[in-house]
Amino acid sequence: MGELVVVVAPPGATVQDAGRAGWLHAGIPPSGPLDATAHAAANLAVGNDPRAAALEIPLGPLHVRIVGDVNVSVDGETPMDMRDGELVVPSSERAVRYLAVHGGVDVPVVLGSRATLVAAGFGGFRGRTLRAGDVLQVGPSTLARVSGAIPTVSDPPDPAVLSVRAGPHMARFPDGALSRFLDTVWRISTRGDRVGVRLDEGTVPRLGDDRAPPAPMVRGAVQITTDGTPIVLGPDHPVTGGYPVIAVVGRASQAVLARLRAKRRLRFALADDGA
Repeated sequence: MGELVVVVAPPGATVQDAGRAGWLHAGIPPSGPLDATAHAAANLAVGNDPRAAALEIPLGPLHVRIVGDVNVSVDGETPMDMRDGELVVPSSERAVRYLAVHGGVDVPVVLGSRATLVAAGFGGFRGRTLRAGDVLQVGPSTLARVSGAIPTVSDPPDPAVLSVRAGPHMARFPDGALSRFLDTVWRISTRGDRVGVRLDEGTVPRLGDDRAPPAPMVRGAVQITTDGTPIVLGPDHPVTGGYPVIAVVGRASQAVLARLRAKRRLRFALADDGA
């Protein structure tokens, strides 16, 4: 087995597997990758199960020292065999990247997952973001290799188009609110993290105030705040919320959203399947 020794890590870098399903009732969000497509692509490229634990690298760059023999891929690119060397994952036009190693990143399983949930302080590497000096163990190199088509990780167009389903709280919006939401070209705010991303360049009208009982929330829900600002919930989202939800972003479009850096433009389109 090899090791990854962190030399430089960007703020917010974590270990993420496919996520922690089935715990919303206990107040625990799923976590998992911001961009599930790129995460799966990196794992498949090195022969892992696409759900295996890998390094999530927001904005970048990440610099690690390889100890031992390790087979690595970034975002599904051609895998490389490395031995006792230095690896730098540079920044790209996409807002998040993934470094996978054959055998997976070997951190403890907590509630059925290796995903990091920083707010709760568990999962991943000691329940926190990565920093210089951290030593990450790599799973067994003898692990059977999985084969499968590697998804394409493409750069979104400008503006990106995200598919949504209409949300469950339309009675809390006036006529025309959904049309305004769909017709507006939004920009990714600088105020965003794994909990949620705010959108700039417009507002959505609402009816009433925020005194409705808290409602269950899911990843991709688009909440509209008191002042009309949309917030798209991410993998570490709160499990309930008081703001009304005007739309829900589909799984494939959640990955597209994750690739957009601050100031990038996007718009929404209704789709029957919510893709």
